[in-house]
Amino acid sequence: MNYELSQTAAEFYADILDVLSKRTKDADRYVRLNRLFLHLLEEHTAHLPVHLVGPFAKTDYLLKHHSASRKLSRMVNDLRVRLIRLKNGELTPEEQERMLPDDVQALSLFVKLLYGIPVPDSLSALFPAKRQRHSGNMLMGECIRMIVESWDDNYLTGRLETDGVEEVRVCYTQGNELYPFDWSYLTPLLKLGMQLHLIRPRADEEGILYPELIILEPDYLVDISQIARCMDSYSDSPLVYLLHMIEPPAQSEAIMLGNLAGQLLDETLHAEEHSYAASAREFFQQNALSLLATPPSAQFHANAQVQLQHIRKAICHDLPTQVGSFHTDKVMVEPSFFSSMLGLQGRMDMLQLDMRVLVEQKAGSGAFVPGDADPSTPKAQRTHYVQLLLYMALLRYNYRKQYEENNRELHAFLLYSKYPQSLLGLGFAPELLFHAFRLRNQLVWHQFRLAEGGFNVLETLTPDQLNRNGVQNRLWQEFQRPKIEQLLAPIRQANPTEKAYYYRMLTFIAREHQLSKLGNQQKENSGFSSIWIDSLDDKLSAGNIYHQLRLVSPAEGTEGRVDQVVLQFHGKAVNDMSNFRPGDIVILYSYEKESIPDACNTMVFRCSIVSITPEEITLSLRKSQVDAYVFLRHHDRYWAIEHDFFESSYTALYRGMHAFLSAPLGRRQLLMAARHPEVGESLSLKGDYGTFNELSLRVRQARDLFLIIGPPGSGKTSYGMLNTLKEELLHPETNVLLLAYTNRAVDEICSKLHGQIPFLRIGNALACQPQYREHLFDNQVKACADLSQLQDLILQTRVYVGTITAMSSAQALFRYKQFSLAIIDEASQILEPHIIGLLSATHEGQPAIQRFVMIGDHKQLPAVVQQTEQESAVENPLLHQIGLRNCRFSLFERLLHLYGNDPSVTYMLTRQGRMHPQIMDLPNQLFYNGKLEVVPLPHQVAELPTEGGTDDELTNLLLTRRVLFLPSKTPKHSPSDKVNQPEADIIASLVERIYKIEKERFNAQDTVGIIVPYRNQIATVRNTIARLGIPELMDITIDTVERYQGSQRRYIIYGFTIQKHYQLRFLTNNTFTEDGKLIDRKLNVAMTRAQEHLIMIGNPLILKSNDLFKIIINSLPPTPPKRRGE
Repeated sequence: MNYELSQTAAEFYADILDVLSKRTKDADRYVRLNRLFLHLLEEHTAHLPVHLVGPFAKTDYLLKHHSASRKLSRMVNDLRVRLIRLKNGELTPEEQERMLPDDVQALSLFVKLLYGIPVPDSLSALFPAKRQRHSGNMLMGECIRMIVESWDDNYLTGRLETDGVEEVRVCYTQGNELYPFDWSYLTPLLKLGMQLHLIRPRADEEGILYPELIILEPDYLVDISQIARCMDSYSDSPLVYLLHMIEPPAQSEAIMLGNLAGQLLDETLHAEEHSYAASAREFFQQNALSLLATPPSAQFHANAQVQLQHIRKAICHDLPTQVGSFHTDKVMVEPSFFSSMLGLQGRMDMLQLDMRVLVEQKAGSGAFVPGDADPSTPKAQRTHYVQLLLYMALLRYNYRKQYEENNRELHAFLLYSKYPQSLLGLGFAPELLFHAFRLRNQLVWHQFRLAEGGFNVLETLTPDQLNRNGVQNRLWQEFQRPKIEQLLAPIRQANPTEKAYYYRMLTFIAREHQLSKLGNQQKENSGFSSIWIDSLDDKLSAGNIYHQLRLVSPAEGTEGRVDQVVLQFHGKAVNDMSNFRPGDIVILYSYEKESIPDACNTMVFRCSIVSITPEEITLSLRKSQVDAYVFLRHHDRYWAIEHDFFESSYTALYRGMHAFLSAPLGRRQLLMAARHPEVGESLSLKGDYGTFNELSLRVRQARDLFLIIGPPGSGKTSYGMLNTLKEELLHPETNVLLLAYTNRAVDEICSKLHGQIPFLRIGNALACQPQYREHLFDNQVKACADLSQLQDLILQTRVYVGTITAMSSAQALFRYKQFSLAIIDEASQILEPHIIGLLSATHEGQPAIQRFVMIGDHKQLPAVVQQTEQESAVENPLLHQIGLRNCRFSLFERLLHLYGNDPSVTYMLTRQGRMHPQIMDLPNQLFYNGKLEVVPLPHQVAELPTEGGTDDELTNLLLTRRVLFLPSKTPKHSPSDKVNQPEADIIASLVERIYKIEKERFNAQDTVGIIVPYRNQIATVRNTIARLGIPELMDITIDTVERYQGSQRRYIIYGFTIQKHYQLRFLTNNTFTEDGKLIDRKLNVAMTRAQEHLIMIGNPLILKSNDLFKIIINSLPPTPPKRRGE
């Protein structure tokens, strides 16, 4: 595949020279060198079909691919290792000054190797006459990363991250004293270029390494619960977990009892004197839908009260007796961890703060014991023991320093709360732990295989193949075997098109899942692994971290449980650089003030953001903590916040695809284009919707589906959705589901219903605007005394509202409710796997959603996809026949491709009430074939004067022109390509003049919006505006175009920011061709946010390299060459 590089060697050489220039501060030289090194790696690996995680893997690949000499390999790897030390805060200023010439030479020669273009004399003249001597020492440590180059039956050969040049051998089959078990399982899992972690390796006299553990692809964190799910009585295999991935979510009284027992343990730890009735009431409110789907038996509460007695005895009596000293105010409840060392993640039920006492609760039965055993004392189930062992290994390896300070004292317990003697203390079991890590490595290999199309293993999988242990007992014959056969039966029964669709979409989901963990090569600082791979500078630049936070609340003297945490920001303008919003899920952790924040070096708290102000941030803990001491003990430390990632978001997608195979035949035929959508031409309207009667009638007559294309400002929610809803509710016995992709769109829907149409909203309170929280299902449940009243509430409410994600997790609702219609807003942003589960859901054997209307605009920003277009492309001709050519397209787009010319199921709104005609003209001609027209509203017919009448040229332009392009110059010196101070100056001068023009009409939320492509530029613009000293301007929204979709302002200022040609790729990365025309979705959204004025700012010499930008710039009258503020 040919790939056009977006930055030339000459540009890299110029940037390297700039690092050495006097303009660059000494403290910034290595930071900029690091950015250049990483950008060079990205530039030359982004197009590769092989996925490379982290700088080590990318450097190793490029040096080998370009046949670098040993000397150059050493130089480049020395540079890479020093940059790692820079990231970790270990590179002293003195060493930076001493090694800078060597590292500039190394980077320059690396550029020469990759491009084949000589280093210019002006740069090579600065190379050192003699390079610093390389020490050659390699220290064995707690964990060393390795890239595999070859292997045989006994040894692995590869290079270590700490060196990168010298080959080392690792013995993996014999001679390991700590784990003298069968390591040969690794052989079929290994592949060239695979990354490994060698845990606590020791070297013999010949330099051969003997690690205690080997971790395959350690950046792919596996949840400990997933490893346990690979284990069952009939087999220990990743295939067992594969079945868990696709099976419907389990619903049983045992699961509900386990959840309640977990709550009772929390209350006991919190020392809260709840009556059982109060506890049961709280449980009902938090688990209402699940309880409705699985009504508890008469014994449920009696069993729960017995477990409560056992829990109190275990925590208040047995645990202190066994460990010598235990206090509930000195524990963390459900602490989470991310171990990049061991490739593990998870959460423990309870951990003492000094890490000496660990408790994992199990509400079910222990292992089967003979009839003469003590029935009051459990025996550990093997899967439960594995979980506990992996937690113990984490404390032993990841937190080695604390483990040694504790004199290796670790009390680990399984709390089987079903039993009177519930506390079961367990020690290390090396062979079982080795087996657990074997399963972890095999599971990772299997997940990588699934992302490459390995789901077809399901095609021939049988219960007998899974039954590797050869069990033939009653459990297998009457429960496990039939359950597996029932799960796999829909695959056997599917027709070829359905199977092809199922396997292709599962592969697409698995690939997205993998990239969301490891990052994609098209986007810097992506993937959950960026938490430990990226430097602090990288994270700050991407807006992916808040650091140097100080604890405000809880404060000294706080008593009782802690539900929220308030932290104070360290510096100004931090919010503009951040990529955080209220409602986001995040992790919180503390770190020493002298160190670099590292989430893998401590336990973390999982939270949701409640609010963000310029001074502080408020978080809601996902799990309340027993005592404020959990936080206050770190009063002398800083705190950091980073983005969280939940595996469960992908679990729902796998299950949704499997649900498709079990959907009613008619629905499957509709989705597979095996039948045309039905239309009832005899149906008529009951309501009158004026000029929208034609649309409303067509929607009413559509018996399966209808597509509404809603260009910007066309009233898709106010008219397309609301009129459809009103008409449906005029017919008795109908129920309507209103769905959208984002919570912001759901809030807009709620604004149309609030006070007019009764509704329930499914979702989280933090993701809902305060004025609509009274409609939240969780809040309405509080008024229900029992399940009967809850059932009445559900049956009597006709309209339900929520995001696709929220509704997908509330499918228990479909047991009691069938919806005659679902109206899906933002449909062009919803990928097929995200909606297919809901459309496949059933109610008493029929579709839970009888018909659906999709509203969207495929010419605006689509859903975010991690894969490249080539990776997500569809090659199967069977799928081409149903309109599926790329998995990155929404179901809305696929159906539009099939039925876009069929007026019985498709309608385009063409009258828009947002843009003035002069603003509308460009996007209308470029993207909508001239079909858009104005309503018109008063602001759309207003005319501007021909003369400004002031002495200020820029003010006159604002007064007399609707659309402006203001040319900017490339900064002479900038700390980053993503910072453009000259453009920020122009933007600030524009905002100041708009404020003076509008005077009392100025409103920061409605008057002006500023769009720029980078977070760095957001902060730069904000700081520049702040220097004007006008308080009213500080609340102006400055954001990326992605965050502006769905918004509008009277004035929109779009600062392109870019100062180098390679940045055009990012600016124009959302384009497609329709009817021979190039559609730039990002540009379309940016331009169509404006109601009365659109001002664009950029470097015309660079922008005109793009045909669309050239058309726009050339179509506008030139502006005066000099303006104040430029």
